Amino acid sequence: MNRRFLPAGAFLAASALALAAHAQPAAPPPLFAVCQACHESTANAGPSVGPNLFGVGGRKAGAAKDFDYSDAMKNSPIVWSADTLAAFIVDPNKSIPGNKMDYSGADAATAKQIADYLMTLKP
Repeated sequence: MNRRFLPAGAFLAASALALAAHAQPAAPPPLFAVCQACHESTANAGPSVGPNLFGVGGRKAGAAKDFDYSDAMKNSPIVWSADTLAAFIVDPNKSIPGNKMDYSGADAATAKQIADYLMTLKP
């Protein structure tokens, strides 16, 4: 193997990873339409009935700008991950008692699909 091509190959691999990191998010699962009734999920949209979900992964609960959260949500120690989002989507009141989200919850499989999708919504 010719070693002078190794740095170029490494560069191409790193470039492909960088492009994948900034790729368009996956298409939302069909049941995300229920979420869209109250939540925006695009980069430059503000909150609607609920906070904007763009960039929710890794964000502290109750920390999105321009939304009037409940004290329960603002004081929650949760940082949103696929697991914490799925648990919240299954049962919002069990996950964060006293939050304002008027939603009865979803089954675990649906919640996982939605949470995994939300984690793709990154700048």
